[in-house]
Amino acid sequence: MKFVEEYLKLHHLKKHPHKWFLAFLASPIHFAEMHYKKRYHMQFAHARKLFIFDMLLLLTSIVILASGLFWMLYNPTVTDLVYLSIQKQPARILSGDRMDFDILYKNESQTKLVSPTLTIQLPAGYTLEKTEPSDNFDKTNTTFHLADLEPGSEGIVHIFGRVYETPHLETNISASLTYKQAHKNFEEKKITPYIAIFHGSVLKTDLVLANKVLAHSTEPIELKIKNEGDVNITNINISLALPAGINLINPTIKKGEINNNFWKIKELEPNEETTLQAYLNFNLKEQEKTIDLRMTPEIFVNEKSIPQETLKYSLQIIHPNLSINNYWENDTTHLKPGEIVNLYLDLKNNGDTELKNINLNFSLPTNIIDITKFKQNNDLKIQDQTANFVYAQILKPGQSTQIKLSVPVKNYPNGGTDLNLSLNAKVEASLNDITTNYKTNFETSKIKIGTSLIANAEIRYYTNEGDQIGRGPLPAKVGEETKYGAIIQITNGTSRVNNINLSATLPSYIKWTGKSSVSLGNDISFDPTTRKISWSLSSLSANDTAGIYFELSITPDASMINTNPVILKNININVHDTFIDNDLNKSFASLDNSLKTDSIGQLKGTKITQ
Repeated sequence: MKFVEEYLKLHHLKKHPHKWFLAFLASPIHFAEMHYKKRYHMQFAHARKLFIFDMLLLLTSIVILASGLFWMLYNPTVTDLVYLSIQKQPARILSGDRMDFDILYKNESQTKLVSPTLTIQLPAGYTLEKTEPSDNFDKTNTTFHLADLEPGSEGIVHIFGRVYETPHLETNISASLTYKQAHKNFEEKKITPYIAIFHGSVLKTDLVLANKVLAHSTEPIELKIKNEGDVNITNINISLALPAGINLINPTIKKGEINNNFWKIKELEPNEETTLQAYLNFNLKEQEKTIDLRMTPEIFVNEKSIPQETLKYSLQIIHPNLSINNYWENDTTHLKPGEIVNLYLDLKNNGDTELKNINLNFSLPTNIIDITKFKQNNDLKIQDQTANFVYAQILKPGQSTQIKLSVPVKNYPNGGTDLNLSLNAKVEASLNDITTNYKTNFETSKIKIGTSLIANAEIRYYTNEGDQIGRGPLPAKVGEETKYGAIIQITNGTSRVNNINLSATLPSYIKWTGKSSVSLGNDISFDPTTRKISWSLSSLSANDTAGIYFELSITPDASMINTNPVILKNININVHDTFIDNDLNKSFASLDNSLKTDSIGQLKGTKITQ
């Protein structure tokens, strides 16, 4: 068409827009004509018929496509013209608060809606108190049966109640209006959702616990739970399950009961608080640096357990570690009574925190150690048989130090048999920002302690009881014989000894009378040639005593006047300590007739008289 070709151009759109528009409307016919000339004319025998047939097919396809789109997009319902809205009060609430809401509905269509029902889907933890209106409300199905809705009519229902849901999670509420259009049989449904998020709970929990704890320690804990709402809360459960390596011990509660690791509280009144007090025993692995405690109270509402806000408490785990290597000087394995040995303690901080004021409290075996000398040698405080040593400097991680202690053994250890010396100590150190002290302990290797001998040798005329065992004048007189009793008593200490040998020598002017007695072993023998007295015993048990008595006589001469002549000399006792495999020797000074231990005899006089 020449008209289309001439006026369907851009400059005619500006100069002759009405002609350009007519050309645009006629353009499909023009394009069909051009298509016919290019594709059909002079190419087919029945070109016109084919062209008309193709155009009919094209128009049919367009009609089918348009019908399909219409069918897909056509909505016979009026749900888009039904208004349904949920309005909640208050806007921000906690789990356990009141949650009242209104549901507004309106028919904005031109059709009457018949048999409408309004159904509300409430949260699982919602406790419904009342509705307005109430006469048309089915509580079992939470449904309002409404009157028919004329075009333009509207209404509102009010829901009153309290809700308990898990805080910080989405809680779904929905309202659905079901109805039929007048003169139609199928139901239509309008659904409106509402998502509520609760920013906490009226059931508050709090944990009182140090935020830094030792990996191996016991810490006090207090768990508080309070009802900050305005009504009673019933059926509260709190799980007391803890992470691996942490145990709850000795729990005490003000209210409720603990059963199967749950703290169960029957009821909490408004603003009422109750507590659980206990101890947490920590036994954590070295790689654990932090650990989170989580405790979630649950409320049983509408036959369902609903978790409330989780209490989260993060703990920093401290791993102090003090290694103590102890050893006796020269690797000593046994000691004799009265000897002193040095104890060395190598302390090293292998932990991850500083150690301060390291206290070593030694429990002292006072039956073995000379406490007075131990205190003097080491400048220690001793109280109730416990010695306290304080290393006042800070021991940083990786640092080490050495402590030296001088340990003196008593001259006469006692209290048992075959004694072993071993020191055990309780070690305690303070830490930065932690009230609990780090504690450990150690025990030294054992040292065998040898036995001791308590031996007495004396010359007597009378016994302590006043019995006379001597004979002749007292004081002794020149030219007259006076007989004295020699008594030697050997008391063994804490270990069995064997090969006991006693020897002594008589001066030339002392006479062996032959009168003697012993409590154990063979009788005493006297060699007149060597003037030596001998006595032996194969063994003597620990803490046992052997007594020896023999009689000696003297006939003084004039040279002895006003003197106390020696009666017995070169007194020696030799034994073998079987516990430490060591020989033990005891020597005595010479004994004269001064009767130092015989008070009765001393009163009568001891020096030789005319």
